[in-house]
Amino acid sequence: MRALQLLALTAALGAPVSFSIAQEPRPSLTTLYSGGSYGSLIFGEYGAIYGTGEAGTVFQLTPPASPGGTWTETVIYQFMGENGDGLYPSGCPVRGQGGALYGTTQEGGTANLGTVYELAPPASPGGTWTESVLYSFMGGSDGSYPYTSVVIGTTGALYGTTFVGGDGGTPVGCYGLGCGTVFELTPPVSPGGTWTETVLYIFSGGSDGSGPSASLVIGPRGQLYGTTEYGGASSDGAVFELTPPASPGGTWTETVLHAFTGQNGDGINPSADLVIGNNGALYGTTLNGGTSGVGTVFELTPPVSPGDAWAETVLYSFVGGSGGSGPMGGVVMNQAGVLYGTTLNFGASKSCPGLDCGTVYALQPPASPGGAWTEFVLHNFAGGSDGAGPQASLVIGKSGALYGTTTVDGPAHAGTVFELTP
Repeated sequence: MRALQLLALTAALGAPVSFSIAQEPRPSLTTLYSGGSYGSLIFGEYGAIYGTGEAGTVFQLTPPASPGGTWTETVIYQFMGENGDGLYPSGCPVRGQGGALYGTTQEGGTANLGTVYELAPPASPGGTWTESVLYSFMGGSDGSYPYTSVVIGTTGALYGTTFVGGDGGTPVGCYGLGCGTVFELTPPVSPGGTWTETVLYIFSGGSDGSGPSASLVIGPRGQLYGTTEYGGASSDGAVFELTPPASPGGTWTETVLHAFTGQNGDGINPSADLVIGNNGALYGTTLNGGTSGVGTVFELTPPVSPGDAWAETVLYSFVGGSGGSGPMGGVVMNQAGVLYGTTLNFGASKSCPGLDCGTVYALQPPASPGGAWTEFVLHNFAGGSDGAGPQASLVIGKSGALYGTTTVDGPAHAGTVFELTP
């Protein structure tokens, strides 16, 4: 981030002090794989990376035996949409006990309205992964078209959202398609049994929001946080909280923590995952809105007293140009409180037609509370071997390196998986 680093300081009694200053190394991007990746990533055992591909695959990237070697890609499952199988996997799967992967598909299943699936790892390395459809959405009150993946609760239950559905098929709300749901999938008591789906909340399309298209995040007391792309007080999207009931089987309670308005620099259309900071604050992005109308990074701070309002602060408004625009992915936070993310468009490169190639950025928190956050562009995609058009959130490795994907270009002209060392 172009900070100056003090490399040496020597002094002798009665002699002048001499020192040298050098600039920190520039961030370095390495393309690990090119061939059709577009979602977020997760880490598995032994440094392996898992993700989903544009061709409807779930893949594994195995690191090289020696530093600097070639990563090996293995397709562990190909969705076909036949015989009740899913089609078009959403986002990135999550890793459960025993190394099983859980995720959703946007389409496919019994009614071709999406599924929740499990991929069980092979008994022996190099064997075949086994896919099971845990639930097929039917388009009634259970919802349809899950546009994002699931999260795993402490009991092994899966929680997720559907972008539409939930109205039981009645021609009301969101053009008669329903305004979306939040669901829970409970594992069976005995292995091999049936998973049970429960709809925790049905969006009405009014002030409560509509069209949830991002993954949920689970709070310390089991509450669920998420965003809706539309709806809210001004129809510009909302951040919501779902509080579990006091007794099992009771009703979950939805609370809108912030409704976006697009006014006075506020954002519009939050469509990416949230992240919870060490202080309990929620951090996220909006695809549009802000000072220049091309997206924001925001913070939602919890109230001091229960029941009071959460406070929203726009930490940064993208302005296009070399600073990037259109943050489709969310942000991740390192231990120092720095936020990292990607923008789909613009950047310093002029290699990509139209809206340029996108960026990886960092947001540095202020030295004093209430000060301005500072944006640093860590990488400008050029549309060559490094790829272009990043749409998904980043993940942070153990060494602090950032890992992510691009949707186009790269050596195979089909997107990339990359590593960026800040």
